[in-house]
Amino acid sequence: MSSTQPVNDPNCHFEFDPWVYIQEYYGSLISWHRSPLKHLHEFFTSHFKGRADLKFLNFGSGPVVAFEASVVPYAQQIVLAEYAEQNRAVAKLWLDQANNGPDFTALYKYVVQELEGKGPEEVDKRQEAVRHLATLCRCDIFQDTPIEKGYEGPYDVIYTASTLEVACVNTEEYGTAVSKLSAMLKPGGWLLMNVSMGEAGTVNVCHVGRTRFVELNISVDEMYAILQRRCGFERESINVIPQAADKVDAIPMLLEAHIDEMMFVIAQRKQSTA
Repeated sequence: MSSTQPVNDPNCHFEFDPWVYIQEYYGSLISWHRSPLKHLHEFFTSHFKGRADLKFLNFGSGPVVAFEASVVPYAQQIVLAEYAEQNRAVAKLWLDQANNGPDFTALYKYVVQELEGKGPEEVDKRQEAVRHLATLCRCDIFQDTPIEKGYEGPYDVIYTASTLEVACVNTEEYGTAVSKLSAMLKPGGWLLMNVSMGEAGTVNVCHVGRTRFVELNISVDEMYAILQRRCGFERESINVIPQAADKVDAIPMLLEAHIDEMMFVIAQRKQSTA
């Protein structure tokens, strides 16, 4: 963890190689994948039984289409919003079942077979269901309307993971970004975030291939303050779940960045905005 505050190169998003990222970070199923997948599974199964009309947004979805696996039984619409064109292109290959597309079967097997206890024949069905429901669009958190026209919501659930922490250089920017996402929720809607947790004012530095990324650390206290003061969430509606790193299956990219803890955040917007 660095005590200084390096910033991202303005071109890093354009230089990012999604294929290197998938190879380095998703070459095997590790604890950093299992933990958010498990939290998503537990969240949807405990909150939405009997529902099949949810509108779900993954903001900053990247090239990987797998964290939607637990959403499908409850969803009417899945929107994958991504800034980088090359990431959207790779995600589209998967959605189109292109022969040269990426393979995320291991992630779906973990959700469908291990977490849900279903048979192997259900894994392909779940992937097909995601392909049927999902739509790709462009997003940019620094725009007044941070998502492509026609996808502004409102949404029942918005999920984001390690996106705002890379885009934003300080907690002030981060708070503004989180408030933009929360504004796209329905009253009573849910914001889910998988966030690098660390000392306030510090960053993590890692590489994907030759591309260097700086990721802002957010402390638990900062997260509560942002959600309450900037976004209007009530304290009792916020659940921050720490996730310690499993050094046994850590990969070079995470070890290099000294990412020791993450937090999974669940926050519900007030039922009435009046």
